[in-house]
Amino acid sequence: MKSLKRAVVGVLAAGSIAAGTLVGAAPAQAAVPNLQMTGGVYCQFGAPGTPWNQAWSMTRFMRVTARDGEFRNVTLQEINGATKFKSQLKKNESLTIKTTWFGCFPSSIAGYAISDYAENLTDNAGFWWNMRRIDNPFDRFGAGSSASAALSGGGTDVKGVPAIPGR
Repeated sequence: MKSLKRAVVGVLAAGSIAAGTLVGAAPAQAAVPNLQMTGGVYCQFGAPGTPWNQAWSMTRFMRVTARDGEFRNVTLQEINGATKFKSQLKKNESLTIKTTWFGCFPSSIAGYAISDYAENLTDNAGFWWNMRRIDNPFDRFGAGSSASAALSGGGTDVKGVPAIPGR
C-alpha cells in the first residue's frame, strides 16, 4: 500500500510540474502587421432648407491602414483612377482616395494596396458600390432572378418578362 501511495504522489507531482511548465511556456501572441483596406460609396443629403442644387452629394472612398506595424513604399491604387503613395506608413496611419460630387446615382469604387513587405493579402483589395441586391418576391420557383439583375443590365423573372425593381 505504501508503494501505491508513493506512485500516486509521484504521478500527481509529475503531472502538476508538466502542467505548470505548459502554462508558463505559452508564448505571447504579438499582433501581426497588416495593411487593411476599407471603403464605401454613399449619398449624403443636406439639411432642410439647403438649396436644391446643393442638397445632395455622392462620396466614394478607399482607405488603407497600417495595422500593428509600419510599412515602406505603400501604394493605394484605384482601378482606372487615382493613385496615392507614401514612402513610410506608420502604425495606424492611413492613405485615402476620396471623390465627392453633386447628385446621387449608382456608383462604385475598386482598387488595391501594396507595399514592400510580405503580409496577409486577403484584405488588400476591395470593391464597394451603393446598389444592393433585391430578390424578386415573385420568384416562387427559385429561378434565381432578382431586381438587381435589371439594375445591372439583364435578367428575367420566372414568366420571361424582364425583371423590374418594385414590381
